[in-house]
Amino acid sequence: MSDPLLTHFFPLRRFPKALVLGLICLLTNVPGANAAIDLLERPARQSPLASKSMMLAVARAGDRLVAAGERGIIIYSDDRGVTWKQSTVPVSVTLTSLFFVSPEIGWATGHDGVILLSTDAGLSWRKQFDGRAANGAVLRDLQARVEAARIAVEKAAPNSREAATIALDAWKAALEDASAGAEFGPSRPLLGLWFRSVSEGFAIGSFGQLFYTADGGKSWASCGGRISNPDGYHYNAITVLDDGSLIIAGEAGKLRRSRDQGKTWETLDTGYSGHLYGVLGLSNSTLLTFGFAGNVLRSDDDGHTWKAQPRLINKTLVGGSVLPDGRVLLLAADRSLLISLDHGQTFMHQKTHPGRPVAAFLPLDKGILIVGGGGASILNLDDTTR
Repeated sequence: MSDPLLTHFFPLRRFPKALVLGLICLLTNVPGANAAIDLLERPARQSPLASKSMMLAVARAGDRLVAAGERGIIIYSDDRGVTWKQSTVPVSVTLTSLFFVSPEIGWATGHDGVILLSTDAGLSWRKQFDGRAANGAVLRDLQARVEAARIAVEKAAPNSREAATIALDAWKAALEDASAGAEFGPSRPLLGLWFRSVSEGFAIGSFGQLFYTADGGKSWASCGGRISNPDGYHYNAITVLDDGSLIIAGEAGKLRRSRDQGKTWETLDTGYSGHLYGVLGLSNSTLLTFGFAGNVLRSDDDGHTWKAQPRLINKTLVGGSVLPDGRVLLLAADRSLLISLDHGQTFMHQKTHPGRPVAAFLPLDKGILIVGGGGASILNLDDTTR
């Protein structure tokens, strides 16, 4: 699992978190294998080959294109992806997502719980948050929930005391688990983020991490406890729908939706048991979600029921978008495309020229910008074969 593309799209599976983090700690502290290197404190190395590195995320900062990926490398282009330059980044961990709320201001997330801020359209970055701070935020949140649950038990009526006690035990177990994990250091990746404004935003990640800021990232609070997720399933991507709802795509075929700006969340179970990597809102009541092994699911009743679409490929679908002309486009890790001309009711599989695996894409005026192994490249949608 050392390949950044694999660790991004195939997060660690269902093992006890303390055990997983212990294994990570052991593997990354083998004598002579970066034992003395803190990648959260080591700036990304400047390299003439930066633009050819593995990229996992891409975003638009006004007219500028920005991509991020392995070893803390962030690159940017001011000529629509023809040439790229390397940004100044204070960490060397793998970066997994980008989001710009304005042409100048944007954030990046990555491994070891890192969150970076840029105020100059991606030219330079500074660290706002990392896994050490994340551990503290999670523990504070869980300690408060344990105390609230304890008070609830004390005040519970006899006929509801058993349920209150079960809830208390669950929060205690979660706190114990988080405390054990924190001992191994900042080892939990953040995988996605979304901002409503320059002040307010969310970051999500592995093992049910959910963080919120109301001050532009100067401080982050853990609010993972707002979502019912007793198994600690991973959250892979977060976006906003046309009606303003926030929605998270995650593990075990589950989506999490908030209609009140993240204060409360409901779980939408698609009936699929694998990872989901994105959600598209196709109308007020139609949702499309996609993920591992070419799985696509559609709901025409606002997420209440779901139907699996015919599976045309077995490659992981890494991104999706509704293009300006109305076409629905899904991109697979092998660069092939699923394209719908009828608002996601049916799809056509279109192959492209073979190349290295890809992790994300961004629609352009003509074609799409894809990023992955070997950096960034432009794919002409007309240059495909069925």
